[in-house]
Amino acid sequence: MRLQRLYSNRPEVFAPVTFNEGLSAVLAEIRVPANRLLDTHNLGKSTLAELIDYCLLKGKSNSFFLFKHRSLFAAFTFYLEIELPGGGYLTIGRPVDPGSKIDFKRSESSIEDITALDAPDWDHLALPFDRAKMLLDGMLAIDALRPWGFRKVVGYLIRSQRDYLDVFQLGKFSGKHQDWKPFVAHLIGMESGPVIELYQKREELNAATSDLATLTREWSGEDVDPSVLDGLISVKRRDIDAKTAALSSFNFQEEDTRATSELIDQTESQIAALNEESYRLNQLIQRIAESLDEEQVLFRPKDAEDLFRQAGVFLGDQIKREYEQLIAFNRAITEERREALQEQLAEGQARLVEIRKELETLNLRRAQSLEFLRNSDSLDKYKSLSVELADLQGELGFLEAKRTAAARLTDLRRQQRTLAEEFGHLETAVETQIDEISRNEGSRFARLRRYFTEIIYEVLGQNAIIAIRMNNQGGLDFTAEFIGSAGTATSGDRGTSYKKLLCIAFDLAFLRTYLDVPFPRFVYHDGALEQLEPRKREKLVGVFRKYADLGLQPIVSLLDSDLPLPIGAGPQTLSPEDVVITLHDEGQDGRLFKMPTW
Repeated sequence: MRLQRLYSNRPEVFAPVTFNEGLSAVLAEIRVPANRLLDTHNLGKSTLAELIDYCLLKGKSNSFFLFKHRSLFAAFTFYLEIELPGGGYLTIGRPVDPGSKIDFKRSESSIEDITALDAPDWDHLALPFDRAKMLLDGMLAIDALRPWGFRKVVGYLIRSQRDYLDVFQLGKFSGKHQDWKPFVAHLIGMESGPVIELYQKREELNAATSDLATLTREWSGEDVDPSVLDGLISVKRRDIDAKTAALSSFNFQEEDTRATSELIDQTESQIAALNEESYRLNQLIQRIAESLDEEQVLFRPKDAEDLFRQAGVFLGDQIKREYEQLIAFNRAITEERREALQEQLAEGQARLVEIRKELETLNLRRAQSLEFLRNSDSLDKYKSLSVELADLQGELGFLEAKRTAAARLTDLRRQQRTLAEEFGHLETAVETQIDEISRNEGSRFARLRRYFTEIIYEVLGQNAIIAIRMNNQGGLDFTAEFIGSAGTATSGDRGTSYKKLLCIAFDLAFLRTYLDVPFPRFVYHDGALEQLEPRKREKLVGVFRKYADLGLQPIVSLLDSDLPLPIGAGPQTLSPEDVVITLHDEGQDGRLFKMPTW
């Protein structure tokens, strides 16, 4: 597939552009000296690439210049004639108004001006946009791109200035990695199926992990055991059934018995046990406090030495050192013991606080039970039981909600384990595939790597490589790196001109790997020679010529100041035949659209 001709229904404003079968150049000449210092000149060399993209069914956008200035361009219809991979030609017509209707005309030979064609002679007129995209994919029949459509690769075929920031990630690839990395993997020679599954499975695993974390956070990180909750729910339902029956029969004998039993058998015994534990803890705390006050070393070697000297007895250095070592040892033991006692004291004091709170709750429960037994009024008991029943029903509802959450947590954990296992298998499969295509010098990836390295070396006299690796998140990373003097890859920034050269080399190299199958043959590089040194520009022009001779159709846009030598000065620069359109800054006749700037 090559570009043949781009023109419009208003040739007096937009003149036809006929592309060469090989190298084509869109040249912008700066003839006004004052304009040479400007960064932009608005002549249209970048706009031409946008028009080609538009005719190849780029989506409609209000920010696109044709629709942003609709009043200027509403009357235009643009036509792009392309040479089909299987032979013959296809003319794509796209009016600006409405911009969502597409016309198609296939022909055995090139049609110089299709505007003379009557409506019945077209194959398809005013096709809806989505239908036109499907039909174009069918007519191009580029099986090597499946399961993706033709539009997916156009970003690499038409490199705008914003697409030179990264070799692999185009400006329009600003979404999730799964939206573009599987396609890049396919483009450079990997089997897309496992890579697509890998990213889909990673998305599912991340979603399950996020849901699990959210649900756990909602329950304050509490570990909810479904079996324990089922038991608690059963107890609450039994209590609710008993109180409901008592309320229904207006018989409170069972509730009186329950309150008495709870008071005698449970509450009193718990209070007694807690009081006994409180007494023991208070005694223990007192003894610990006394021990901490008493523990100190009273023997001082210096005082002992003075005392012995007064008595006329000499205390040797050896004995003095042994005493000091013994004291240091005792102090270490004492310090460890003090730390243990202080820790035990803190634990005892904390437990006393807990006991006091439990005693307050139990004493309140005992008072309520005694009040219930003393109350002989059935209506008051009815009211009391109604309140208790409402509380139990609220507790049951909370437990049932918690049980639902527990079941969901269990399901999510099971799902997460299954997804993690499946994701691990896919990681292994993709890693194995990367290893295989990297080792196999006949694979598409290995050939791409070789062609890429050759281009960089030919232009810069340096080595660069392309690599694929699995990252820590279980996804793919694609890298294009220069080789340092030590023979290791370095991703250090070497400036925008070098990054642009990496992008150009990649585009040419991957297109070369598809020369054996039906595939696009053209590539448009906007400002290809900008910022390079003259000698490197000569080398890059030589690369474009070489790849044109191989069967590709490189299209470059450039300023006349970007040329290494004047046009026609030799094979190191462009020839007059390479230039398909010349733009200049001497009035509107030199612009792509012969009209005032917008």
